[in-house]
Amino acid sequence: MTKHTILFLAANPTGSSPLALDREARAIHVELERSGYRDQFEFVTRWAVEPMDLLRELRKLRPTVVHFSGHGQKAAAAASPMSSGASGSQLHGSTQASNQGAAGGMYFHAADGRAQLVAASAIEQTFGAAGSSVRLVVLNACYSAAQAEALLLHVDCVVGMSGAISDAAARHFAVGFYGGLGERETVSAAYQQGRAAIALEGLRDDDLPQLAVRTGIDAARLVLAASPT
Repeated sequence: MTKHTILFLAANPTGSSPLALDREARAIHVELERSGYRDQFEFVTRWAVEPMDLLRELRKLRPTVVHFSGHGQKAAAAASPMSSGASGSQLHGSTQASNQGAAGGMYFHAADGRAQLVAASAIEQTFGAAGSSVRLVVLNACYSAAQAEALLLHVDCVVGMSGAISDAAARHFAVGFYGGLGERETVSAAYQQGRAAIALEGLRDDDLPQLAVRTGIDAARLVLAASPT
């Protein structure tokens, strides 16, 4: 039986709006533990991640799923170079944001704990260099849909957010999504269940998660959990 590693990467740097990332990780873990195929997944968390942690953990763990939870930066030049995050709040103290903001990306922790923007192109390059095991990426951060599209060069399916998603909506999407994967649903069905979980809570962000699929891949047939033996 193949066991699939889900790598949860959390980044909430100093100066960024606070996110309940611990609650999100706990909620995913609890939902997977309730699922019928829980023994086929290993949920691994990494906190306060710095840019090099992405490369190191891809090499070390060879995960099937990578989940990034934190703040994203949209690529649109019209956006404020420091505005983003799970609640659309402003980030402060990133010395690299002004240089890389036009390209979009994700915020990691710098060595001093402040926000360091890692460009979408650098993230894509890293997955190309060390992410051959990864089939699914979830970017549970604001304005990450463009980054999701870029990762399709190397990953079958990527979920990104088309706007500023609230902390609660991001968490409920994750619960619905991983609950579906844990019940051996297809990636497409799990994605729809994640959106439904947002709607069930009466939140208005259910249209923000976007599933991008690589050409030649059918998300309606892709099941990550191994077949029972």
